[in-house]
Amino acid sequence: MALRNWLRPVRVHLTLWYVLLLAVVLTVFSGALYLALRITLYDDLDNILRSSAALVAAALEVNDQGHLTAEPEQPLQWNNPKQGEHFWRIMNPLGQVVEQAGVHDMGNVPIDPAVLAVALSGQEVFQTVRVEDTLIRIYTAPVVHGGQVVGVVQEGLSLDDVHQTLAAFRWTLALALPVTLALASVGGLFLASRALRPVDQITRTAQSISAHDLSQRLNLNLPDDELGRLARTFDAMIARLDDAFRRQRRFTADASHELRTPLTIIKGDLSLALARPRDADYYRQVLAEMDEEVDQMSHLVERLLALARADAEGISLHRRTVDLSALLTDLIEQTRPLAEAKGLALTVQIAPDLTVSVDPDAVTQVVLNLLDNAIKYTYTPSGRVRLSAHCARPGSSEILVAISDSGPGIPAEHLPHIFDRFYRVDRARSRELGGAGLGLSIARELARAHGGDITVHSIPGEGSTFTVRLPSPGD
Repeated sequence: MALRNWLRPVRVHLTLWYVLLLAVVLTVFSGALYLALRITLYDDLDNILRSSAALVAAALEVNDQGHLTAEPEQPLQWNNPKQGEHFWRIMNPLGQVVEQAGVHDMGNVPIDPAVLAVALSGQEVFQTVRVEDTLIRIYTAPVVHGGQVVGVVQEGLSLDDVHQTLAAFRWTLALALPVTLALASVGGLFLASRALRPVDQITRTAQSISAHDLSQRLNLNLPDDELGRLARTFDAMIARLDDAFRRQRRFTADASHELRTPLTIIKGDLSLALARPRDADYYRQVLAEMDEEVDQMSHLVERLLALARADAEGISLHRRTVDLSALLTDLIEQTRPLAEAKGLALTVQIAPDLTVSVDPDAVTQVVLNLLDNAIKYTYTPSGRVRLSAHCARPGSSEILVAISDSGPGIPAEHLPHIFDRFYRVDRARSRELGGAGLGLSIARELARAHGGDITVHSIPGEGSTFTVRLPSPGD
């Protein structure tokens, strides 16, 4: 269990993978280096044997009887080679030894007839033989005189020095490899811990954050690398969560307030009605007021449920191709009596043959909400409400539906929040106008579900214009 806990951190995993990769690389490199050294040592030894054999052959001559002898003016210099490590010998074409030195000191190196035959054919031969406990590298080459092979020269050197050098190199590698890996492990663990230190800080900060306190931020001054982007993304995520929780708390408080108001009215009416006997007209009046309050509560609950479904599942649309010009004309006719009842002028400018791929019920809800608000908040009898619909630009794929009024307008400080849930510019009038501050929020959610949006432009004292952007069928 303790080992499992020790191996759990990411820095340990990174270090282990790093050390494993380094071990593979060092092993391959060491093997290649050892092989290169072995080849080099053998090549050097072979070159020494070849040079020594050439010197021996150069000191020989053929007498009148056809025998190989050393030149009198160049007596052989190799009669006393290093005992037990080097030998040479000269053989005639019959394989008989003419001269030799050091052969018996090395354990009486035998003559291989097959190698002798190859040398007599004019080719040189390298071979490694074991004599007693010693490995010997032997070079056999023909002695050529007058274009004819007149004998064979053979040189041999012990491989003890080569093997001792290779053995020392193997021990060096065997000691250096684990030491290197141990140092690399310590260094890798240190570097990994240092590199992942921001992750530890992110973890500690995340553990200290709760739904009641989302004000903490990392604020790490890191470069624009993976960890730096992670830290900044974490801060941005916490900021979004903080904003979402604030809006959620505000939403819950506003919803509670909106529901409490009609419940308080209903409770008050019931208490008064039950306090003492009343006549039928009074009870009828109380029931009518309660019915009105229940209608408002039902309307509010429906909108709350619509927003909750939009947040949890998204808005489900039933799209089909719709003649928007005809749909808007019908909606204008539905709302015209409301405008005329307030003495407002309702003007229309709808381009013909506007076609969109939308959910007609959702678009109807959006437009009716905006028309209802425009009529509701235009107080002067000489006011006007105007609806226009047209393509955003010639050949554009977007259709714009604009609804303008000549009401009091919206102050600039309220415009950024006008689509927030339960947000009302004038809370004093909201109750009598029957608004809970959810209509614009729902309208924007519906527009965005279509891939469009709603924007607002307002000048205090001159009126407001809400513009709905809808995609074309091809979008």
